[in-house]
Amino acid sequence: MNIAICDDEPVFLKKLYKKLTDMKIPDCEIHEFTSGRDLLRLYVKGMYEIVILDVEMPEMNGLQTAARIRQIDKSVIISFLTNYAEFAVHGYDVGAFRYILKNQPDYMYMKQLNSIIDECKQRFQTFSFTNKNLSFKFRLTDIIYFEGHKRRVSLFTLTGELEYGGDFTEVCSKLLKYSFILVNRGLLVNLEQIQNISKADIILSNGKKIPIGRTYKEEVVSRYLDFAAGR
Repeated sequence: MNIAICDDEPVFLKKLYKKLTDMKIPDCEIHEFTSGRDLLRLYVKGMYEIVILDVEMPEMNGLQTAARIRQIDKSVIISFLTNYAEFAVHGYDVGAFRYILKNQPDYMYMKQLNSIIDECKQRFQTFSFTNKNLSFKFRLTDIIYFEGHKRRVSLFTLTGELEYGGDFTEVCSKLLKYSFILVNRGLLVNLEQIQNISKADIILSNGKKIPIGRTYKEEVVSRYLDFAAGR
């Protein structure tokens, strides 16, 4: 994971660098920049998974820098550092994921950083398998849900459906640590793809309605609310 952090104030740049370093993120490199122009000078698509920008910087502010980055890279996660919460509304134009208030309590600061890292793991993590000697790989964010059958698994994605020979239990063991949850026996759903939860069903992003098992309902609702609040 490659992370770029950009702030013209050294005290906040060092603070953010230390907090990210203390998180001990595996295989992570953190690059520091003191201006948007410095960050953009060598920027290429896919260079970073996460960019955290100070909103208020001279010459080129964080919002202007983010707009330039978005022209180059549509996938990178962009988050902002700011002293003022009212700047948050402007971030929607560049698809900002999170705003971090500089002078908030430490536990909130860390909670927001953790949510950014979790989003990165979900967004760039892939699920792969082999079917009839062909290898397949999908981003977790493109997967809607899995349906388990006896020795076979149906995979439903944003672009279609695929069935392959596999162990549904093994799929669950790999993906439950991400934003996936069992909603019924044999149904593993991506929380990101849930549009609505009714009394007995879930409406997914593809319009499909699937039932929630009675014994699963409480955990599904709780996990979904936590997931939505974290975003």
